[in-house]
Amino acid sequence: MNTADTINPHQSAEIVDLDSGDTGQRLGELGFWPGKSIELLSSAPFGGPLAFQIDNTIVALRRDEARLIRVKLSSSAA
Repeated sequence: MNTADTINPHQSAEIVDLDSGDTGQRLGELGFWPGKSIELLSSAPFGGPLAFQIDNTIVALRRDEARLIRVKLSSSAA
């Protein structure tokens, strides 16, 4: 299963599941829910944060936080 930190820039994916811990719960509070579509807008170099668009909101996550989001990559993604 892929995680959100493996999405390529400008690629979309559907959230399948979140980690069940405290960080996963906080991600849910930010709008990262199973069934939602997310797109990676940009990624900072040298292991920096990732900027995702979910609905009409842009959220920056640390890579270790993005690893807690399991996703299904969109078949139309490049």
